[in-house]
Amino acid sequence: MSRKVLFTANTGSWNYNLQDETSDRDYKEFVCPSFDDLYYNNMFSDSIRTEKVDKEIHDIRKLPELLFKSNISYLETLFSREIIAVPQLKGLVRLKDDIARINLPQLYKSSKGMYFSRLKKIDKGTSSTQHLVEEFGYNTKEAMHTYRTLDLIVRFAATDFKDFESSLRYASYDRSALLTIKQGVFKKEDVMTLLDFIYQNEFLKLEDKYMNQEPDHELKHYLDDVIFRVVEDEVRNKQKERMFVNNG
Repeated sequence: MSRKVLFTANTGSWNYNLQDETSDRDYKEFVCPSFDDLYYNNMFSDSIRTEKVDKEIHDIRKLPELLFKSNISYLETLFSREIIAVPQLKGLVRLKDDIARINLPQLYKSSKGMYFSRLKKIDKGTSSTQHLVEEFGYNTKEAMHTYRTLDLIVRFAATDFKDFESSLRYASYDRSALLTIKQGVFKKEDVMTLLDFIYQNEFLKLEDKYMNQEPDHELKHYLDDVIFRVVEDEVRNKQKERMFVNNG
């Protein structure tokens, strides 16, 4: 059953400017629910993986909650350099700076959880990173992204929560420094020491600054309303198309 694509964004290394010749392209795609999805209260999700492209697909109705939970993986979609969206959703992109700070306590907590989750994966390879484990003794790509998870929180706080985009994306010297981790320049024990130092001496010291911020529930209600109206319009347009076909 086909579902209309409403929003697509390139994410991952290409969005952070940390891509190299080995990087595939990651996309997050949000689709309109079908009539069956609405009737049976089904939230569609899927994933497509090829040699060059990884695509994660979700029902558009999930988007407000995913943004409110402030997981970096979804906030970053609004800051992608490659976005395709229906006109009604382009307004969300214009509000990206406000949405990036919609729930700063949750951004801190989700990043902390992501950090520990990534730490557990540094010794493990995947189908695309096993060669790194075999060559360097640890998953250097995962180590780079573990560092990035901490670093974004530090960099965003340094902008007083005003510039998520510059906190997300790397340029020149910083980009080269992170890629040296992926390239296996450092021994695993040195990288682990660095990660622990940043966590203990920078990340943890920002806890109060993040946790003392109030979530923006008014903005969350606005996001809910936008998505409600997008789905409503799409359903009505589909009904009109069917009536036109039946009467044609």
